[in-house]
Order: sequence, then structure tokens, then C-alpha cells
Amino acid sequence: MEKLTVFVYRDSLRDCTGNGVSSRHNTMTLFMYCKKEEALKHCEEKGIDVDSCLYLNMRQLWGEDHVFAEPLTKPCNKVGPMFGGNFVYTSDSRLYKFGGTYHLPIPVHDRFETQEEYDAMSV
Repeated sequence: MEKLTVFVYRDSLRDCTGNGVSSRHNTMTLFMYCKKEEALKHCEEKGIDVDSCLYLNMRQLWGEDHVFAEPLTKPCNKVGPMFGGNFVYTSDSRLYKFGGTYHLPIPVHDRFETQEEYDAMSV
């Protein structure tokens, strides 16, 4: 498990995350090369606030790898995570091992909605 400090890039005019974790912090801890449960356990053991932490995730979309960061915890009765418009970045070279510089900055998927909000916005 590796972790590093990342800086949040956001739109200065408005928040589109719905009060996501990246709207509340300027710097965050990004966990990578581990399972989410391992990162949560590490935070609990070290007394780290999970609200200021993200987990680096990758998934296949349309035959391509897509990297994104998401919060360690999910609010109850919400759908998501979804992209809320914010990104994280670091100059720490350990991040490049994950897949190359073309993945930077990393989108943060920290927007959660109720099913009703999601349905209303999905036209």
C-alpha cells in the first residue's frame, strides 16, 4: 500500500460535487496499490480522518483503462460515486507508476445523489 499527498483542483465559481469530499479539502491523501478495506483499516489504526482520503481506482470503459479517485466511504442510501468536476494532482513520481502521465490530473468521483435526484437529472 502506498499513499501520497495530492492537491485538489476545483472550479472557483461553483461546486458541482454536491458537497463531495474534494469540495471540503485543499490537500488530500491518496491511497493506491491496495484494497479499499486496507486503506480504511490503516486510517483507523493511525487516526487519519477518512473524509480527507481518496482511493485510486481503475476500470475499463469502452475498451480503455480509466483512472479516477473516489472517497473511502459512501453515504448511505445514495448512488455514486460520480464525477463532480474536481481533479487531484501531484508531482510525486510514484503516481506515474500507476499508468503513465496521460492519466493526470486524476478526476475525483465524489458526487453522490439520492436515486430520485439521479433520476431527475438523467434525461
